[in-house]
Amino acid sequence: MFDAHFRVFFVRAIVTPFLLLLGLLAQPVWAAERLPVKVVVLSMFENGEPIGDKPGELQLWLERNPGLKEMPFALGEYSLYYGDNGLLLACLGGGIPNATASTMALGLDERFDLSKAYWLIAGIAGGDPEDLSLGSAAWASAVVDGDLVYEIDAREIPDTWPYGFIPLGATEPADGPQDVSTGWTLDTISFELDKGLTEWAYQLTRNTALMDTPAMQTFRAEFDGYPLAQRPPFVTRGDTLSASTYWHGEKLNEWANDWLRVYAGESAEFMTSNMEDTGTLTALHRLGRIDRVDPQRVLVLRTASNYTMPPKGRSAAWSTTADYPDGGLGALETAQRVGQPVVDAVIENWATYRDELPKVEARIPVVFDTDMAIDDWAALLFLARHPRIDLLAVTVAASGEAHCEPGARNALALLDLVDPHNQVPVSCGDAYPMDGYFVFPVPWQKDMDTLSGVAITPSVREPDSRQGVELLHDIVAAATAPVTILATGPLTNIAQWLERYPKDSSKTDRLVVMGGALDAPGNIIVPGFTDDNPNTQAEWNIYVDALAADEVLRSDLAIELVGLDVTNHVKVTTEFAAQFKQRVDNPAAAFWDAVLDANQWFIDSGEYYFWDVLAALAVIDRERFCQGDMLGLAVTYEETDQPWWATSDKAMPSASSMGTPRRHFAAKSAGVIEERDGPKNTLFCRDTDPEAAFGLFIDTLTSGDTVSD
Repeated sequence: MFDAHFRVFFVRAIVTPFLLLLGLLAQPVWAAERLPVKVVVLSMFENGEPIGDKPGELQLWLERNPGLKEMPFALGEYSLYYGDNGLLLACLGGGIPNATASTMALGLDERFDLSKAYWLIAGIAGGDPEDLSLGSAAWASAVVDGDLVYEIDAREIPDTWPYGFIPLGATEPADGPQDVSTGWTLDTISFELDKGLTEWAYQLTRNTALMDTPAMQTFRAEFDGYPLAQRPPFVTRGDTLSASTYWHGEKLNEWANDWLRVYAGESAEFMTSNMEDTGTLTALHRLGRIDRVDPQRVLVLRTASNYTMPPKGRSAAWSTTADYPDGGLGALETAQRVGQPVVDAVIENWATYRDELPKVEARIPVVFDTDMAIDDWAALLFLARHPRIDLLAVTVAASGEAHCEPGARNALALLDLVDPHNQVPVSCGDAYPMDGYFVFPVPWQKDMDTLSGVAITPSVREPDSRQGVELLHDIVAAATAPVTILATGPLTNIAQWLERYPKDSSKTDRLVVMGGALDAPGNIIVPGFTDDNPNTQAEWNIYVDALAADEVLRSDLAIELVGLDVTNHVKVTTEFAAQFKQRVDNPAAAFWDAVLDANQWFIDSGEYYFWDVLAALAVIDRERFCQGDMLGLAVTYEETDQPWWATSDKAMPSASSMGTPRRHFAAKSAGVIEERDGPKNTLFCRDTDPEAAFGLFIDTLTSGDTVSD
């Protein structure tokens, strides 16, 4: 006797294609040429009318893409909407059966030419609180089915099992990849999406401004112990589990994480749960067999309307049916807001993307060596958000303004503001200059260590265990393209790196340094802090470790020196701060706005310039932001027996980094840059485009969109 489950499976397998065939035969014959489709956006449900009322997944797309024509779709759950620009909107209906049937019917619809179309699945989902917050978006690289499974009654689960689900072909639950080749229907359990296409979509949309409401903030505040769940919404990469059952709870969340690794590999990361996508992908892959669609052109974007498990102190029974904050509006907004740039990019670049998949343009690999001062924070956020920058590592020049531990932890926290899932390694170099005793004023150091008193969520990551110079070497040695190094603090790390690993210079494209002054006055004398310092020519980064700076400028590296001669053109003003405040629309921008507020006194003093930011801009566009001439440069440092204690640290080790007795340098001449004979390896920046500089900074730290709350 056939098993009951097999009988149901057999009947469905025979009847479903037959019904689909009958339906297709019932379709009217369209004499006109098939309509070309560039992008299909697939939503799954709608509330009430397609426009003008409480939105579901379709409504925002329809309202924000005017001019689409409604077309009947007898075999689907909802009408179709087509535009002359090649956009097609379809709402499939909730659940895997509806998604499968509607997608198959659409793919066989003779009215449309879908052979080159891109498919964007954009819908709300449950989010794993270990990885996402409400309203966040995750671009999936893998979609795994959670229905095709052995399951035993929860009351009969062995005590040693974490849950009652077993992979088909296995004999017990699994928490990692295993051989499930003897299981059934493997081709519909796991779908790997095109990684290049997914990465392109992520890079295009990762800085999108997202809705955040008081109701969302209140709900996520309950998830104590889940720091990512408590963050404002963000865009990231993460995989999705598809099941017709609306499952919920801590144990099932554990199962979902394990399940993704069983079928999609150890690198898979469960972040969202949905109820349709394996059905949609099954249909698309079947349609691909007859060249009706290209299954490689599929993107899956899921946004968190709720969490897949309750917060501490709440039951799974409660949270399974609890109302979504704001009815899930934040997640609905995110799905459309993040998905729209992808749709627009495909349509606008159809001449190229018709025949070849989009891909991420080559980016500039950068290591940021920073002393984590106020303008370093802005430069770091700029680098982390700019689409042309591939930030490989951050090394903290602990001989500069911020101390090692707070500097490294602040860097990690700032990186998390841009991408909470980033893996950029951060570590410290030596806490003292290579030689000499000079330091930044202690009040400045305290202010830098505390981010000017601006609160920030600590990172869950730890600093890299490697010393800064070793991290720099490892990153450069492993890079597949020449690396650009941006140094915006004392050059201690860079000089030591050149000493230890001279061959690394051949794998370095350029070194962009913020530091020094040639014709401009120095900035060592700061009213209220260093009024009586005798040095009128040096700049602080070079002054603190003049020996290191001299070694670097005499090296064979291709150097761009962004010194006071050019940074004096980019004074930070109250007008700029006000302009920036009007554009704040994301956590990184909100942090920087708070820093400007906390440092209004600095702005009012007329002494605050975008020193390090301009150097970061020069990494992006040297021709615009670093106009100058090639020079050979050196740095002066003279030993003295008359220390300048006001800017010296008596507690420094008595030995220099070379093992020789640490020397005192004359304060009046230390760090002064001079021209030298020999190779002219340094582009000395003299002029820039201030308006473009401030504009690019604002445009990079903000999206320019208006976000309703």
